[in-house]
Amino acid sequence: MRSSIECIPCNINSLIRILKKANIDSGKQEKLVKSYMKRLLELETFEMTPVHMGREIRELIIKFFGEIDLYREIKDSSNELLLSLYDELKTEVMKSPDPIETALRFSVAGNIIDFAPGHEINVMKTLRDSIRKDFAIDHLKALAEDLRNAKNLLLIGDNCGEVVLDKLFLEVISVPVKYFAVRSTPVLNDVTTREAKLIGIDKVATVIESGTDAPGTLLDKITPEFRKILYNSDVVIAKGQGNFESLSEIDRDIYFLLMTKCDIVSSYVGVNKGSFIAMKKEARLHPSRL
Repeated sequence: MRSSIECIPCNINSLIRILKKANIDSGKQEKLVKSYMKRLLELETFEMTPVHMGREIRELIIKFFGEIDLYREIKDSSNELLLSLYDELKTEVMKSPDPIETALRFSVAGNIIDFAPGHEINVMKTLRDSIRKDFAIDHLKALAEDLRNAKNLLLIGDNCGEVVLDKLFLEVISVPVKYFAVRSTPVLNDVTTREAKLIGIDKVATVIESGTDAPGTLLDKITPEFRKILYNSDVVIAKGQGNFESLSEIDRDIYFLLMTKCDIVSSYVGVNKGSFIAMKKEARLHPSRL
């Protein structure tokens, strides 16, 4: 999907939040925000995805501060919290009438939680409440059936915390070959190879880097290895809004699992803001894209 005018203030506010989190003084904040606004004026903003705009923020941060992982502590604490609930969640999944669908519901539900340390009971209650929530677009049964018939799967990850629930899903399904894709560099609280291996996803799937250094999956940045897997897997699942924004126009069958968190994406899909979505987008063509 292409960026809209509303994406501009959204990305500027995102930059401001990052700078405040890094305790950057107000003078430098102004300088960086002005630099970002100037950069947006140089770009064909409305011809790019919102994720491309987000990538420009990362480029600016690197230019001024070098490679840093501002969200490492949050990523680790959110993963540790969900790992402490893993066995309990797995028991619920395996006791359910359809473990695959239940694991998928937990995986989507993880996207809504504010992973603050010390709130295990609230997190568990939120997850249980969320898996009972109706999906505005619900292709879960079709996805579950495709997974039962698949020989290989590519799951494109999103945020830490919910990535533990992705691990649970990958452990439950019996697809012979499973790939889990991560960002190639630290981007916000998105999962990288480091976090994927720390929580043990590499024990249930092959972890691969997409080549992307943005809060989504940019097709003009992906590696040849990832491209081959992306276009040749029997089933591809993309988690989260950033992956939807960057892959919504891809020409292959793909499932999107997310909660819509902004008015623009909600309107694009045709649902209310805050809706759960499990949507299959079908390819227009079916050639291999190696």
